[in-house]
Amino acid sequence: MNTPRFPANPAAVVDATKASSLAAAVVAAMRRIDPAGGPVSADQVRAWANTLMAELYSAHVARWEYRHADDFAPGCWAEANAEQVYYGPQRGLVIRALFEKPRVPQPEKEHVFQNRTCTVCGDPEDWAGPDCMPPAPPVDPRSRLPFDPRWMLQPLQWLRDAGPIALNRFDREHRSREAAFLFEQLEAFIKECEKP
Repeated sequence: MNTPRFPANPAAVVDATKASSLAAAVVAAMRRIDPAGGPVSADQVRAWANTLMAELYSAHVARWEYRHADDFAPGCWAEANAEQVYYGPQRGLVIRALFEKPRVPQPEKEHVFQNRTCTVCGDPEDWAGPDCMPPAPPVDPRSRLPFDPRWMLQPLQWLRDAGPIALNRFDREHRSREAAFLFEQLEAFIKECEKP
């Protein structure tokens, strides 16, 4: 059987898996192993163990949190300062240390704030999560259907019946959206018809 070859250098593992840390890269490499596949070499397991031990024992506390001893409600943990950590047991507080390293920021997922609101996803600065995830653009349900030339009738009637009277903003925008959709569908229909 073939033994799968993984990058031996932890930095190469990070590059290969695009993980946020060396420990995450090693865990991702371990998860990719096929259970029905061949055995993993002892050198590879030793390299993984050394990387995990070095990462876990060199981790610094990212954040201290506390809660009251009798509080088990969701969201009961709050960030603790040095005084709460030191005197926590005397005050009846449960203290925990979070050793998670912060994720590597990715430029394409960072928020772009202007006037305390993200210009990409629209989240306010106070409520924005770590990643900027713009909402998916709404899909016109008609685009999933095959093109029907009868869709042309109503806009053509509008063009025919359009008189010198001024339209309100809503009607102008509605007719503009309909015309843009029809032009798009017509262009696709014409390209499809021109294929041999």
